[in-house]
Amino acid sequence: MKLEMYTQGDLSLVLAENSPGRDSTKYVIVFEPQLPTLSRTLKSYELPFMFYDGQVEEAKLKEAQLRNELKTHNIDIPPTQQMPHIEALLKRKLSEQEELRKKPRRSCTLPNYTKGGGDVLGKIAHLAQIEDDRAAMVISWHLASDMDCVVTLTTDAARRIYDETQGRQQVLPLDSIYKKTLPDWKRTLPHYRNGKLYFKPIGDPIFARDLLTFPDNVEHCETVFGMLLGDTIILDNLDAANHYRKEVVKITHCPTLLTRDGDRIRSNGKFGGLQNKAPPMDKLRGMVFGAPVPRQCLAIGEQIDLLQQYRTAVTKLNTVIQDLSRQSEYLHTPDMKKKKQELDEQEKNLKLIEQKLGMTPTRKCNDSLRHPAKAEMTDCPVPPKRARREATRQNRCVCYDLRVITVVSLSKLLAHHISETAQVYFSFPS
Repeated sequence: MKLEMYTQGDLSLVLAENSPGRDSTKYVIVFEPQLPTLSRTLKSYELPFMFYDGQVEEAKLKEAQLRNELKTHNIDIPPTQQMPHIEALLKRKLSEQEELRKKPRRSCTLPNYTKGGGDVLGKIAHLAQIEDDRAAMVISWHLASDMDCVVTLTTDAARRIYDETQGRQQVLPLDSIYKKTLPDWKRTLPHYRNGKLYFKPIGDPIFARDLLTFPDNVEHCETVFGMLLGDTIILDNLDAANHYRKEVVKITHCPTLLTRDGDRIRSNGKFGGLQNKAPPMDKLRGMVFGAPVPRQCLAIGEQIDLLQQYRTAVTKLNTVIQDLSRQSEYLHTPDMKKKKQELDEQEKNLKLIEQKLGMTPTRKCNDSLRHPAKAEMTDCPVPPKRARREATRQNRCVCYDLRVITVVSLSKLLAHHISETAQVYFSFPS
């Protein structure tokens, strides 16, 4: 709340618009007069007011935004009976998601390394997932000698594992990797030169690293697999891979090529033989990258999240509308009419007290503030200091202790009662 105090013989309290306050909350300003020369005690005056920040409009806007987002997911909410429809949709989507999660999918059966705490990321076979079965088979085979390796953040943690296993466990500390030579994950495939297609490849080439997904520790995993895979590319078959290499070497170095059929062409061009042919999946003895949660399951998860947000938005909108309706009805109750009558009577009594005390009327006080009277010119001018002392003696300022008390939430109609600025002036003459 914005308070502006003036002490030029009068006290002015300004309640301005756009002042911070809790929405739908009633506030009470308590005025307690402190008059040392007064023999009797005056009852404090309470001025109630309420804040309203357009909560209904905000709730409607949020509901409309979420409704439009649901439409992009092909989910339409009827204008009536919204909550029962939302609850039924949520129940169905949660059931579909659970069924997809329970479906069997490829998993790595290699025991992970769970000791070591936060400095140990785990074995390489457990750090990544691959959706496509054929790609998972050939990439897992290509990294077969590394799948059992434990990745650590520090060399100290790696040394500790080495000592605990008497040197039998492979370890890879990340703080020992030279990162400047790691590949750029945003780099384009080599058949593009300066952003333009140099030749049209066959076999759907893609960087092998782009087929990986990382459930956790994404940045660290990108470092690990960037080092292990480099710019290795995977294509459909051996013919597509040979065609790709033959064209790439005309313009630049060609990295290792893998095929979804299980073949490998090394970066030096060598292929063929048992060393360059992946065995069937069941021959990998569980040392294979697992499959991630199905994409359909992730899409349903997004829909469930939106439906839950929309349910919350509709509940809030209904609540604020009902609250506003109750407060609007309360303004016309006998109790409020009685309070209005009491307020009118108090204002009349205050005017009578002002007349008996010889107080300056509020309206005159306002006018005097807005249009201060010009000093009368006399033949003998009064020195400025003496004039100020005289004015101070003639106009006594009544001091009030101002306390703002938060009361229970009542109404949202402050904008109706206080439209721009409310000013209250108090002045007692000598």
